[in-house]
Amino acid sequence: MEVEHYTSATLARFYDAFNESEHDWLFYQSQLGETSLDVLDVGCGTGSWPLRLAAGGHRVMAIDPAEAMVQCARAKDAGQTVQWHVGELSFVPPEPMFDLVTMTGHAFQCLQTDSDIAATLSGVRERLRPAGRLMFETRNPLRRAWRHWTPMVTRREVMLPDGQRLAHWNRFVEQIGQLIRFEDHYQLLPAGRHWVSESQLRFLSQPRLAEHLALAGFGKIDWYGDWQGGAFDPQSSGEIIVVAHAPAR
Repeated sequence: MEVEHYTSATLARFYDAFNESEHDWLFYQSQLGETSLDVLDVGCGTGSWPLRLAAGGHRVMAIDPAEAMVQCARAKDAGQTVQWHVGELSFVPPEPMFDLVTMTGHAFQCLQTDSDIAATLSGVRERLRPAGRLMFETRNPLRRAWRHWTPMVTRREVMLPDGQRLAHWNRFVEQIGQLIRFEDHYQLLPAGRHWVSESQLRFLSQPRLAEHLALAGFGKIDWYGDWQGGAFDPQSSGEIIVVAHAPAR
């Protein structure tokens, strides 16, 4: 499914206004240690996380299939501190290998099928050095977060750099098995232009995710359930946060 708020230059510029966060980045930063790492960020979006990594002294490559998002990322990178690429993971050459691969912003949930997940996890595993790590998160399906994706609950407003006010909200459309269809709405205020972009995300259970990681060749998996580093609990955790370790040899 082509998602307009990834492919439209206008909506890509709006993305940061509602999706800049600290809690996930701070958690992932706490996992990095003191050594400078070679990092690949998959599904980099508008690039805020790769730029943060580069500012911390890491060597960073970032890739996303949405050209509009990568163009926004490049525009932020005045110092050309990150290697930006448009495309799928398969576009990344086998060398150099990486100490760490990240997928933030629930990018993992854009993988719609078992074959998509298998290809991505295997591709990441092949590009990791011994004892390298993959870090990502996906929402816990048992919490059914999409029940709250209504205009009343999700509506927010921000002031854009040009002084215009912009509203954003989500609307749940339907559930088809593990797939959740929903809409992103953006509207300039008051009563200005209104954009609607439909998306679809997959909500995968923790046991099924563990099977995929094992099949891809990952060893030890650290499971977290929140951005404070709490242990994952199937019934209460909103997030399934994964730190997956490649074998040391």
